[in-house]
Amino acid sequence: MTVTNIFLIILAAIIALALVLVQYYFTKKNKRSKHWMLFSALRFITYFSVFLLLINPKFTSTTYTLEKPSLAIAVDNSSSIKNLGEENEVQNLLNQLQQDEDLTEVFSIETYSFGSDFKANDSITFSEQQSNLHQAFSNLQQLYKNKTAPVVFISDGNQTYGQDFTYSAKQLKQSIFPVVVGDTTQYVDLKIGQLNVNRYAFLNNKFPVEVFVNYSGNSKLSQRFEIKQGNQILYSEIIPFSSEKTSAVINATLPANSVGVKTYSVSIQPIENEKNIENNIKNFAVEVIDEKTNVLLLTSIIHPDLGAFKKSIEHNQQRAATIKNIDEEIDFGDYQLVVLYQPDERFARAYEQIKRLGLNTFTVTGTQTNYQFLDQIQDIFTKQSTHQEEDYLARYNQNYSSFQFEDIGFDDFPPLKDKFGELSFSTEVNSLLFQSIAGYETDTPLLATLENGTQRHGFLFGENSWQWRAKSFLETESFNTYDEFFGKLVQYLASNKRRERLQIDYNSFYNSGDDIVLKAQYFDRNYEFDPRGKLGLTVKYKETNASQVFPFLLRNNLYEVDLSNLTAGEYAFTVTVEGEQLSKSGNFTIVDFDVEKQFLSANLGALQQLNKQVYFPNQFEQLKQNLLAAPEFKPIQKSKQEISPLIDWIYLLAIIIFCLSSEWFLRKYYGLI
Repeated sequence: MTVTNIFLIILAAIIALALVLVQYYFTKKNKRSKHWMLFSALRFITYFSVFLLLINPKFTSTTYTLEKPSLAIAVDNSSSIKNLGEENEVQNLLNQLQQDEDLTEVFSIETYSFGSDFKANDSITFSEQQSNLHQAFSNLQQLYKNKTAPVVFISDGNQTYGQDFTYSAKQLKQSIFPVVVGDTTQYVDLKIGQLNVNRYAFLNNKFPVEVFVNYSGNSKLSQRFEIKQGNQILYSEIIPFSSEKTSAVINATLPANSVGVKTYSVSIQPIENEKNIENNIKNFAVEVIDEKTNVLLLTSIIHPDLGAFKKSIEHNQQRAATIKNIDEEIDFGDYQLVVLYQPDERFARAYEQIKRLGLNTFTVTGTQTNYQFLDQIQDIFTKQSTHQEEDYLARYNQNYSSFQFEDIGFDDFPPLKDKFGELSFSTEVNSLLFQSIAGYETDTPLLATLENGTQRHGFLFGENSWQWRAKSFLETESFNTYDEFFGKLVQYLASNKRRERLQIDYNSFYNSGDDIVLKAQYFDRNYEFDPRGKLGLTVKYKETNASQVFPFLLRNNLYEVDLSNLTAGEYAFTVTVEGEQLSKSGNFTIVDFDVEKQFLSANLGALQQLNKQVYFPNQFEQLKQNLLAAPEFKPIQKSKQEISPLIDWIYLLAIIIFCLSSEWFLRKYYGLI
């Protein structure tokens, strides 16, 4: 409180007293009252309280709190910990860290588990089928960006997918205390390392297989390598190894003689008394198909969009994309889908051929599009374009129903550029994305599809969609998410099948340990998505004919069922809708491959890159002492000052009301009013 406020409060008390004396002492009427002293006190409190409100002094209060640093415990929840026989040791160490009184007094302990996902929980089951250590460090960096939080990282250091975790760990601005789980002894071992093979092969062709075999040991030896389909040996080779030759690369070509999902195994003969033979064999599958979708990218200009389209289309080996200039000789009969990139008057002959052959199209417009020509050559849409250019942001339409796809972050994608103008359609289209202009959301299509009899057409009103692919890569560190979405769009547009009320989305084969999720969409008779449907899935294991029934769960505009708990093998399935004569059947194969069983020991070298000082599960006391001894991890006392004006003190208003009310009632009681 300032000196001025103190002076004003004293002055207010003097004035309040003076007013009371004038009113109750110097006035003869009030002076005659026997109770003038009581009335004077009540009136003084009233006057003084009102003056205090007018002065409104401010009071400062200081509170002190002790802020403890966080101690983040990140535990590897993958099945490799159980395979190494270390689950009890890890659980005991975790319990000691969480329950130690000295640590809980100094730290706010927060526990996380990681495998295929990073989760905040205390439930450690060692059942995750994948290990992504990179994701764990990336999430810890986001959680503790502006905090002091040492990390106790409990893992065997073996990662099955994701980027190099030692690099992401360096981005984490926290002290890391790695706890090494598993045997660090280097045993003599032969294992199948990386295996490269295309997901699809074409009938009556040969497909390549590349296999890396790794050897840990000093002795010279030669072992047999084989590729089998069932009991049939398709390829074999004797491979020599030594302390100098610790790896081999085998390139083989295998025949694709029949259509369907074909499963194979690659193996290297185990060494005598080899400790881990789980990693001596690896299974894989290839789907043999007898047709390929050919897409023509037709253009009169050079633009990076074309290269991005080609890469996204050919992400799936079932599809091939060819970029052609409009002036080249083209046999349109070789293609199932034609992408018309920024058409102008030179596309007139192409439109004639497309119409004659009844081909499906995907029209992409931009700043070099001749809309006057488009308005004349086709009758699906018109645009009253101007010479002014405009940026169009995407807005996701969750009610799109022609095929299944998920929001991959469209609302955050960079804007597309096109000529400004009003767009109108002569027939109803199904919009995947709407236009958003300068923050104003519209219902005008940005990306849309249309079915016209047996033909399908798509429209993208804007150029620079290559930036969408780049943005998706920045967000997910992979092109797969965007390419899979674009692949679904191309698959839908290239097909001439009529729309169906029940649609299913699944892969022909999965690796055991993968997320196996079958998705479906169900539409009413007006082809509107129906969220009231009761969908069921019957899965039959072909080897034993045993069947299981699973209900679908509704998630947004998709019905989903999780089959990740199924064992490896071949399955047939049927999807049905209760109360409807609708069903869909198919087959899929789960390939027996547990990547977490490929590890024989802990990856000590990688964990030592996190911190030269590493710990083991039985070294809790040493880990504890080092955590407590570090001065940067001590609790910090923080003070907080709060300034409160008197006018916020509601009790003062209550005092004023009480005094005035009491004075009035007393005067009334004594007959003075």
